[in-house]
Order: sequence, then C-alpha cells, then structure tokens
Amino acid sequence: KLETLLKHPQKHLEYPIFIKPRWGHKSASSKNCYKIDSHEDLKSYSHLEEMIWTEFIDDREEMTDFFVYNGKIVFYICYKYSKSQNGVVADEWKYVSQENKPPGNIVDWVTSNMKGYSGICNAQYRGTKIIEISLRLSRGGAYIYSTNLPGLVENINNLVLYNRWDYTKAEKFQFRPFYAFKSFTTTPLIYIPPFFMLENIVKKNNCKEFYEYYFEPSGKDGMAFFQFMNEDFEKGMIIKEQIENLTNRMNYFFYFMILLILLLLLCGYSKTYYVIIITIVLYMSRCLNSGYSMVGLINAQKQSMFG
Repeated sequence: KLETLLKHPQKHLEYPIFIKPRWGHKSASSKNCYKIDSHEDLKSYSHLEEMIWTEFIDDREEMTDFFVYNGKIVFYICYKYSKSQNGVVADEWKYVSQENKPPGNIVDWVTSNMKGYSGICNAQYRGTKIIEISLRLSRGGAYIYSTNLPGLVENINNLVLYNRWDYTKAEKFQFRPFYAFKSFTTTPLIYIPPFFMLENIVKKNNCKEFYEYYFEPSGKDGMAFFQFMNEDFEKGMIIKEQIENLTNRMNYFFYFMILLILLLLLCGYSKTYYVIIITIVLYMSRCLNSGYSMVGLINAQKQSMFG
C-alpha cells in the first residue's frame, strides 16, 4: 500500500520510480505522468488517487499497433522512438517503418492474451517490458493516416466494425518510411504563434498532411508543443528547430515587453498605455488559434505549474 511505502521507503523502494493514472484517458500525451527521484518527491505526489506506482524502466520506449483478426495478428506497424528524450516526454521523434519489428515477447503476449479478439491492440513497452496495453490506435490513427494507404484504413474499419479482414488488400500494404517529430521548449509558454505560421513552415517543406499543436508537459523540464511528420530525417530536424526558435523568440519578446511595461510604469512614463495597448493587440493574435489548441495549452500549463 502507498501508506507502507511512505512509512518505510528505504525498505520497499529503489528510486527512481514512475507513476501514472490507472485510466489511460487521464495519461494521454504524458498528462499526470511523473518520474520520482526521491522520498521528498514521493510525498509531493502521495495525495494523488487511482495512480499506478511502478519502477522506472531506463530503456528505449517503442510502440506497436497490432491488428488482430479472431485472435491472430494479421498486420502491425511498429514505431521506434528516438534514444534521446525530454524528461517524461518519451521521444523527440518516432521512426515509422515496416522494417521495424516488435520484440518477440510482445508478439507472444498479444497472441496469448487476445485469443478470439478482433480489433486493434496497441502495445507500449520499454525494452522488452510492457508498460501499457490499450485497444486504440496510437495518436488517434494519425500515423496510420500518414501511411497514405486508403486500403489499410478501410481494412481497419472493416475489422473493427464488421470483423472482416481482406488478406488480398493486405498483401499490397507498402508505404514509405517517415518520421514523426515533436517540437519541444524549456521556455514557459505564455504565447503560441498563430497556427497558419507553423502550417506555412511545414507545407513549404513537403511535410505529411497531418500536423498539430500537441501539448505534452514534462514537469519542470519543459513541454512538447507541436507535432509534424516528414520522410527526410535531416530536413525534419531543421524544421523542428525552426519551429522551436520561432516559438521561443516570440515568447521572449512578450516577456521583454512585460518587463518594459513594468519599468515604464515605475519611471512614470506618460505614454506607457500606448505600449500596453500595442502589446495586448500583438498578444491577442494567439487567439487566432483554435479553441481546442488554447484549451490544450492552458491544461498543459496548469500541469507544468501545479502537477
């Protein structure tokens, strides 16, 4: 029990440990996921309810979407994560390719535990240790969509809705490998650029059709905030840096303007209100983003600040 862990941590625990919500929808995009390095950290999170407490597995994370027909794996797509990561944000990029293969023990687990099942089984694992199993597509199907295989999408729909799998179509499922990149910042975000500015960057660099504001907080370490896909790794890393630099500089600008306004007010400058109005007008351009993006940012900011 948690009470026992708190009373005798040195007897029962080896740090670091990892905690996350019991229910998957509460941990999407790394929400409410924490790496705990000490007993003092443990006390800070002891009030959280319905959490899973486990060892921290210091290994490379990967993920596979399995498609299961009457208990048999008929197709899968495996996502290989970058070795580098930012805090609890598990990756800077994912490599999506048919050459990627899941560990044998993960395949065995799905085969053994999905007998008679038809549908999707998503497995996340570090090394060969399973950390999460769920009956949904990774990232809501964004990676599947980005394979540009309408036949695969049709087969998945038929599998889930009608328990059918067309083996003839499946033989033709071939797609070009690509990378999914996450832009990350250590700067506390008070502003995100209007979406069309980032859209212009990804479109002119021949990125995949799917890209989004994607907020994944990493505690006090920073936040992933935008995701896009490209077949060229080097180009993708350049785009990632461009988006990060643009976003950071815009935030630096508003931090500077706040400090300038405070300084002008202290000095009694008579036209400070002009500077305030201009700053507010520029700042409100963030409202050109969708309400969904703004709510996502606010929720991520709350988690970063308050846990």
